[in-house]
Amino acid sequence: MGAGALGTCMDDFNGDNYDFAKAGYIGGGGISCANSGARPIQYHPTPRGTPRWGSAWKKAVVDHYNHTARIGNQGAVMAYRQNYLDLDPTYSDAFGRPLLRMTFDFQDNEIKQMNGQADICVNIAKEMGAKTIDRSISPVPYSIVPYQSTHNTGGAVFGTDRTTSVLNKYMQVWDVPNVFVTGACVFPQNAGKNPTGPVGALAYWAADAIKNKYLKTPGPLVRA
Repeated sequence: MGAGALGTCMDDFNGDNYDFAKAGYIGGGGISCANSGARPIQYHPTPRGTPRWGSAWKKAVVDHYNHTARIGNQGAVMAYRQNYLDLDPTYSDAFGRPLLRMTFDFQDNEIKQMNGQADICVNIAKEMGAKTIDRSISPVPYSIVPYQSTHNTGGAVFGTDRTTSVLNKYMQVWDVPNVFVTGACVFPQNAGKNPTGPVGALAYWAADAIKNKYLKTPGPLVRA
């Protein structure tokens, strides 16, 4: 059966819950040991070094199918000028409009964070009594090919300065007051948590501003 999401997550090494001065990085992440169900096509864990096919692979799948746990870190990524979105100069859609292009890579802080949190995950696995531990981190330089838990944010960030943000604090476009934007695009970066909760909260915040402020007096809700 697919459980959807079942497991344990801790924030001991996330955000402000940990002193990162000695660790040498900031941000941290949530560490979890989760199980999303025994899906026969997607889930077939085998130890590193197992052949990719054949009888040895089949035996490894049988041996480890119900004897494997995954401990992972969902880390924060800081906002950097070299990570940005723009219109692709080469590729376009069926109507000839340029496609959105994402330029992104991990920086030194994120690489240190991934390695530091991976070491913590290894220690947790040892305390759990793991017999074999395969330590891994996301590919560096960043690659979008292997699946990773990603929460892409940004593109229409909100802020207090119209010269450095697209939206004001009510999710209203600075230059076009009758346009409001919601979604994870309003965040300059993603923390070590899923963005769904804050996205929903900001949607309610924007809706309240539209109903109780904008409709009564249409126009910019923040003067800057």
